[in-house]
Amino acid sequence: MERAGLSKREVEDLLNRFEQTNIGFDSGKIFGSMCTSPHPFALEVHSRFHESNLGNPGLYPGTVEMERSVISMVGDLLNLSEPYGHVLSGGTEANITAMYTAKKRSGKRSVLYPRSSHFSVLKAVRLLDMNPIPVDLDENFRMDLGDLESKMDDSLAMVIAVAGTTELGAVDPISEISDIVGDVDLHVDSAFGGFVLPFLEEMNMVEGRVGPWDFRVDSVTTMSTDPHKMGLATIPSGCLLFREPHPLRHLAVESPYLTSPKAYTLAGTRDSGAVASTFATMKHLGREGYCKLVKRCMDNTQYLGTRLLELGLQTVMDPVMNIIAVHHEEPQIVQNKMAQRDFHISKVCEPSALRFVVMPHVGSEPIDRMIEALEQVLKDI
Repeated sequence: MERAGLSKREVEDLLNRFEQTNIGFDSGKIFGSMCTSPHPFALEVHSRFHESNLGNPGLYPGTVEMERSVISMVGDLLNLSEPYGHVLSGGTEANITAMYTAKKRSGKRSVLYPRSSHFSVLKAVRLLDMNPIPVDLDENFRMDLGDLESKMDDSLAMVIAVAGTTELGAVDPISEISDIVGDVDLHVDSAFGGFVLPFLEEMNMVEGRVGPWDFRVDSVTTMSTDPHKMGLATIPSGCLLFREPHPLRHLAVESPYLTSPKAYTLAGTRDSGAVASTFATMKHLGREGYCKLVKRCMDNTQYLGTRLLELGLQTVMDPVMNIIAVHHEEPQIVQNKMAQRDFHISKVCEPSALRFVVMPHVGSEPIDRMIEALEQVLKDI
């Protein structure tokens, strides 16, 4: 650190230099991220609540009320009329918290999860000293029910299912999983799908392809979803919902020097700007606004699929949501060469494939430019 501070102009020059090295969503060159540009209203609102710290809730009753409203609105999307929970930093914190409460409630250490689960699950089992038991996938890249049933035993604290896998956007058969797990806690990671599937269902776009996947399934005890993805809220915003209030007691620690006698989240200081931005965006867009957003993303996903097929690339599975993957034997090489052309796609390891996430910042023109670059890369390898 300098002994004498720099002028604002000097700092601005540094900031501009750093900013220019970042890749913005508005460049139309990011095709592998599950995040996108926040809604302009979300950005505006976030800055108004930059001082608020939900870790000391008694000073910020307005922000507390907004958090309750967000949990209520998300509960409505996930078909839970009286949800309990908090707005957290994202799916990773939500998964860790859900697994911690299950371990404390049950007194057991094993967790079953599909091999398609987000890497935060493995992070959680290491932090919590739990025993991870992966479950194989079926031919549709969903949790294999036979393998799940064969691995059920008395050591289980939790079973995890996914509604919108990170790599392919597949939705596990939650209702059938529920029939198998019985009274074991069932957590559904819908970090991505939670702001996509409700609107696809409302538009009858997944009928016959996706069964009940949320709190309509009786055994589901917790669910996570991230408004900072398809919800267009600012980062970081992730929600964890509980069906019942009693697991929250396992999180409680005394906080005598704050305005609340107990704290219930892993984070102490908590960002209120993201809570406000989530509240404002959900209130502003409503179901109709999100339906339009999701429909546009699905239309662009279909268009991208057509363009990829023109290059001879076959889809791994018919997209359920706005994620599409196509078979390729050397996805890492393609990914690297596309990055050299300043187009940023991602890869799937199993099966070997190229992966594209069609977020709101991905339109037909960026798709056409990316396809042109991809065509040249494929010719060069």
